[in-house]
Amino acid sequence: MKHIFVILTLCIIGCSSSIKKVSSNQLLLISFDGFRADYLSKTDTPNFDKIVEKGVVSEGLIPIFPTKTFPNHYAIATGLYPENNGLVGNNMYDPEMDAKYSLGDREAVENPDWYLGEPIWNTVEKAGKKAGTMFWVGSEAPIQGMRPTHWKRYDGSVPHQARIDSVLKWMTNSTNPIDLGTLYFSFTDTQGHRFGPDSPEVATAIQQADSLVGYLMQQLQKLDSDNSINLLIVSDHGMVELSPKKRVVLDEYISTEYINIISGSPAVMFNVEDGKEEEIYKKLKDNEEHYVIYKKHDIPERFHLKNNIRVPEFLMIADDGYTINTKNFFDKRGLDYPQGGTHGFDNSNIKMDALFLAHGRVFKEGLKIERVQNVHLYELMANILRVQPAKNDGDFSKIKEILK
Repeated sequence: MKHIFVILTLCIIGCSSSIKKVSSNQLLLISFDGFRADYLSKTDTPNFDKIVEKGVVSEGLIPIFPTKTFPNHYAIATGLYPENNGLVGNNMYDPEMDAKYSLGDREAVENPDWYLGEPIWNTVEKAGKKAGTMFWVGSEAPIQGMRPTHWKRYDGSVPHQARIDSVLKWMTNSTNPIDLGTLYFSFTDTQGHRFGPDSPEVATAIQQADSLVGYLMQQLQKLDSDNSINLLIVSDHGMVELSPKKRVVLDEYISTEYINIISGSPAVMFNVEDGKEEEIYKKLKDNEEHYVIYKKHDIPERFHLKNNIRVPEFLMIADDGYTINTKNFFDKRGLDYPQGGTHGFDNSNIKMDALFLAHGRVFKEGLKIERVQNVHLYELMANILRVQPAKNDGDFSKIKEILK
């Protein structure tokens, strides 16, 4: 009898060691880059539809301005507007650092000096919990001198399902599961740029995203028996159709040799050389058609952009579908340029609205909410994960209605 008791005890211990040990809710944050809010209505999306039916959907996730990839992913991660999180564009110049930043510059991307604020993975780790980032803006740099428990340097060649498998392995590890995971996919944005938001190629990309969501849900059914993993499925911005008939040629108004463009269309940020600031500004202001131009100190407060040293002297914002650049730039690309789509327009443009879905045991079911700003998501994530949020620009009261 004693031997039987020992065997049963060992069996119980052995079995319990294979069960995921979670002290609180887990959260998986997923981004489909460039997935516009209305993409769910463009083609059949049975798996997204199940998320909508059993969870929460917003009419749109309002991006911060500029409506570019890096500023918005980092705004979601920190709950900070660009003037406070440091990422005022995909391309920047910092006069104090005397350094340039671009999303393709690996050394800059991994330099923590560019990133202000506290990303959610740091907040989680500081609380004694664990995070794992499978590609997210900022997660490749040791911000505040620390990194998440698991992190991966961006590699677009990693198969999409393999990304899901890796993060779910981290989250369902029997001995040391992470509390927060992130996933990132770029293909919807890529197809939107190449072919435009209304193209059949984008419809195919939407279906591909839907298939990945289906695969994710199948894996969760197998691996997450206690339903502790909650999902936030978002994107960073929308997409607008471009046309070669919609050009703003700077040379028609100014001498372009005096300007130094830091960040390109449709939110053009530039400095002016040789004391030509007032002359350049006046000429562009006098011919303000299909764009608006601001001096830095006149940039509207709603953009939460101007109070940062990395913002150049001038900002031009193209009207919907227009492209701003120099004659030389357009000439090199031919009469058919531009085609496809882009983003970066005023974030009041509903075509810039991004995707927002929520699913899991902490969220209400079958709820549709109005448009919501993405800076509120940091506070939401901190609440779900039961960690103390760092200082941020979000407001939990603006998003708490989606929780049970």
